[in-house]
Amino acid sequence: MKLAVLALCALIAGAQAWFGASMRRLYNGLKTQLHGVGEPLFLTPLIEAGQLERARNLSRVGSLGAVPDFPSYSGFLTVNKQYGNNLFFWFFPAKENPEKAPVVLWLQGGPGGSSLFGLFVEHGPYLVAKGGVPELRDTTWAQRYSMLYIDNPVGAGFSFTQDDNGYARNEDDVGRDLHEALQQFFTLFDEYAANDFYATGESYAGKYVPAIAHAIDTAVSPRVKINLRGIAIGDGMVDPETMFDYADSCIKSALWTGDRPTTSAPKLSGAWTTSSEVDTWTRSSFSTGLINGDTVSQPSYFKNVTGLDFYYNFLLSREPEGFGNYHAFVDSPAIRKATHVGNLTFNNGDATESHLKEDIMQSVKPWLASLMDKPQYKVLIYNGQLDIIIAYPLTDNFVSSIPWSGKEDFDKAERKIWKRTGREWRRWLRSQSGELHASSG
Repeated sequence: MKLAVLALCALIAGAQAWFGASMRRLYNGLKTQLHGVGEPLFLTPLIEAGQLERARNLSRVGSLGAVPDFPSYSGFLTVNKQYGNNLFFWFFPAKENPEKAPVVLWLQGGPGGSSLFGLFVEHGPYLVAKGGVPELRDTTWAQRYSMLYIDNPVGAGFSFTQDDNGYARNEDDVGRDLHEALQQFFTLFDEYAANDFYATGESYAGKYVPAIAHAIDTAVSPRVKINLRGIAIGDGMVDPETMFDYADSCIKSALWTGDRPTTSAPKLSGAWTTSSEVDTWTRSSFSTGLINGDTVSQPSYFKNVTGLDFYYNFLLSREPEGFGNYHAFVDSPAIRKATHVGNLTFNNGDATESHLKEDIMQSVKPWLASLMDKPQYKVLIYNGQLDIIIAYPLTDNFVSSIPWSGKEDFDKAERKIWKRTGREWRRWLRSQSGELHASSG
């Protein structure tokens, strides 16, 4: 395994390091009042019937307005018939050499965030400008990589379940549903099944990414063999025990003075948030109320101490304009029809987060360590320097704690400056192999 760790000096550092209530779409309820939205496209019956060409033709995304077409496909994959679990995907074959380009799965965090944020705000072919006007992005990952965006788990974005029992309660559930979705996806688009496959994501997807990689790695006699080559995690929550020392992190960032959080400092460390003497629900409630305030009615501790509302970039006091431009766009009748979602809900993710509450303080570090010990996989962990909720010092603590065979060499590896053009400083890089393995974008 080759491991690379990046500290990114970015304006928006870790845009989604827990997705948070401020970044969620507040749509709920079926859109039965809408007209001209078409019907939701459920592809699983066609896949099971072997009608693959018809399924592909039906899933072709229609016109997105006055913007050049970037060929893509979307629809729903039924991953659990008992509970009616359906995952929504949007797939963009690479612009360059799609027959050989790696397939990159992108998962948003939250828990409960839609991966359409990554598509429209971060690295997809399209962005939505002010006024809801779609434009082609100048630089997109889909130029060189086939991008697969999945709203995950059910209850995030357009993905849904018809039974409360269908919601994911842990990362085993997440990995199982995603693996089933990928089995169907690579059956439908079988020409990409042999291509290199990478699972990537940010924020709470720091758990989803190892979960799906672990599911692929340990699958017994899968219908389709997925050519997993590696994973990438950005500003990711992976291991709460080593990633909750907010007191030290915020003091180092000069957001708090040394004596400001004295009364709460013991509770701001990983020791309290992972203590066996405190039940999981209480620890999860405290952790979410500490920074993002998802589960509390009053301002978070972070807001009270710093006066800041935006915890993804401590240089900004509030969410940047434009982050939510895509909300109304994807909810418009014409785009609903083009993307085959019909009148189904664009969920705000609250139900997803609620059902994963006891998962928040659980770690997937053992799964990640297992992947890192296997030479066929590459692992990239990158982090924004301006993020607070998954701050670089917290990620550094976590990486240093991973029990893997290359730990000693990695700990001794030189910390280098990565320069992209001339003398322009870009970021720090530490790599066990001395090589950087990252997608451009």
